Amino acid sequence: MKLKASNYIAKIRNIMSGEFYLCFLITTLLLHLSHGQEHQGAVEVHHISAGHFFRLKCGDDDDAEDRTTVTWSRGGNQTLNMTSGVEIREEVLWFLPAHTSHNGHYTCESRSWEKEFVLSVDTGPCPVPAEIRTVSQGTSGVVFCRQQDVLHLDPTAHIRWFKDCSPVDQHGEKIIEEDGLKRLRLVNATESHAGVYTCLVEFSLQGRNHTATHSTQLKVNKEKVLLKPQVTYPRKETVMVEPGSRIELLCSAFLGVGEGTESESSMFWMVDGSHTEHIEQLNVTKTTIHPSSSGVYGRSTLSIYEVRPEFLNVPISCIARNALGRDIGLLWLQPANHSGFYTCVCLCLAFSMVVLGVAMCCLFKVDLVLAYRRLRPLVSKKQAPDGKLYDAYVSYLHGDGLSRAEMFALQVLPEVLERRYGYTLFVSGRDDLPGEAIHDVTSETMRRSRRLIIVLSDQSASPLHPKMDPEDQLPLHQSSQNRPSYDQQIGLYDALIQNGLRVVLVEIDGKVDYTSLPESLHYIRRKQGALRWRRPRSGKSSSTASPNGHFWKCLRYHMPSKPEGALKPQPTPGINCSIELY
Repeated sequence: MKLKASNYIAKIRNIMSGEFYLCFLITTLLLHLSHGQEHQGAVEVHHISAGHFFRLKCGDDDDAEDRTTVTWSRGGNQTLNMTSGVEIREEVLWFLPAHTSHNGHYTCESRSWEKEFVLSVDTGPCPVPAEIRTVSQGTSGVVFCRQQDVLHLDPTAHIRWFKDCSPVDQHGEKIIEEDGLKRLRLVNATESHAGVYTCLVEFSLQGRNHTATHSTQLKVNKEKVLLKPQVTYPRKETVMVEPGSRIELLCSAFLGVGEGTESESSMFWMVDGSHTEHIEQLNVTKTTIHPSSSGVYGRSTLSIYEVRPEFLNVPISCIARNALGRDIGLLWLQPANHSGFYTCVCLCLAFSMVVLGVAMCCLFKVDLVLAYRRLRPLVSKKQAPDGKLYDAYVSYLHGDGLSRAEMFALQVLPEVLERRYGYTLFVSGRDDLPGEAIHDVTSETMRRSRRLIIVLSDQSASPLHPKMDPEDQLPLHQSSQNRPSYDQQIGLYDALIQNGLRVVLVEIDGKVDYTSLPESLHYIRRKQGALRWRRPRSGKSSSTASPNGHFWKCLRYHMPSKPEGALKPQPTPGINCSIELY
């Protein structure tokens, strides 16, 4: 009995040791298989189209551990060196292009693993879909052109899209091409969007033109899809309002997609956390929820009959809600700030006043200067004398008879300037004394005068014509008839060369021909113009012009300031006088 028991125990030990060894072998095999499972799994099947470029990779680009030891074979034993149209470049199979003869099994193996591929080359007009994508009805879907390797080889490749073997633009669905035609976006997918989408890539490689394709079968799911609502306006807005005014606030929101969304959605308002139903001045006047092809949308209007202080600077919420949740849009009311408007108005007014002031100064410059001269003695101290004896030296051309220029210089000018305005004039031919040295007296008198008034008429003529002999232009002894020519020479020389005397030209009865006059007079007329006086029409009793006429205003403007203690102007009969400034 003991022997049988010992034998039985020995058999049990042998059986247990054998089972232990078997378990060890199974565990080792599983570990070995798990070591290479990422390279030796299910067989990869590729559906490609005949006549197009294709690349078959053994592994991922980042998996470079055994890249140098990878070998390719076809059908188990057949090498690829004899296969037409197939090249091995950097451990990758290049089909240039793929043919039906390339159908079959391909094996990629290294020292520790191997990977099998099945290549199915289709000869149909449309490539066989390589992937299947599903989108829900009413949502947007994207179809990708998975030819990154080809686009990397030729960045200038041209891409065209087809649906069921015809261009996508012939189907009429709303399809948007994005990212340089690398993908298609289907807006508001419907059943008509379902089909096989193919991207055809035309590229150049080593001087030869090739094409590559990738097809995706798109399926549209008809089941109801719920989306959370989203308030599109307002998000976080600030509205400027006038306190006490009436205002309407608008809220728009996307409420979802699918049947039943309209009945399950709602929109309402809250002001500072309180529902609008509890506030008298507020009323939700209109809320509309309407379905469209792209979903269900809602609009709600909140009317505030009177903007009160409690409505300012507090959050006003527009809430959109459906079966999946809610979304809130916020806005704040703030009192309108008109400081910018007022500043703009003030600047515009100030600019307008400046422009108006400049225009007034230009138009009424003469009147303003004369008014200033009348008021200056009242506000300023008495000025120191300047050593001048006369306010103006009056020069004209003497003749055998009483010319119009001589009549104006001897009668009209003294009547107005001396008797009515208190100016002191030295009139050539009236104030000089017989027997005086003409040259010395003329030079000294002009030196002590503030202005030089030259009276000209169409009868004026001067011996200072440029074509005359120089000896005749400046004689040592001149008669009384030639005296104005000499004093004009002295005055013009002082005005133009020494800048010591201001010249005022007065034209009598029309334009004066300056061609026979000195060039210096012509120059002064071009530079500062001339004052023109016209003789009164027949029938007028007075030969003087009105003191308030434009001519006398302009003449007084060119004269120096009125001296102290001058006589006040007295009214005189008016005559016809005009002025032309050049």
